[in-house]
Amino acid sequence: MDMPGQYRLVPVGQRSPDAVTVGIELAGDGRLKAAVWWEAKGDVDADEAEYDDVKAALVAAEAARALHGFDEVVVVLSRPDLWDNSWGALRVPDVAREPIGDIRHTDLTSRETYELAAGLEEERDA
Repeated sequence: MDMPGQYRLVPVGQRSPDAVTVGIELAGDGRLKAAVWWEAKGDVDADEAEYDDVKAALVAAEAARALHGFDEVVVVLSRPDLWDNSWGALRVPDVAREPIGDIRHTDLTSRETYELAAGLEEERDA
């Protein structure tokens, strides 16, 4: 069985010219879907493909990274709670981290983490 990878989260709209990007969002019917894309680099043309399965998209992104010589695979989420830890480790940039403590070594799911952060924002706004 393949080990899950490690990916870096990037904000929506950020260019990542040295990476293959996997974008994850909800389809109109509520199911997850993903897109894999990269920018033109040297002799490599830009390309994009859509997937109904996020795990398959991540596997394809890793293959494209290796084949075309990109530095890494990065992830863009349309909503922060869409990440599933079974897909691998998602590294969040330091500037995007909430100063509530390090929860990386807890067994919180992505949804629980999102709900915790949303609750903190509600308290701040009150």
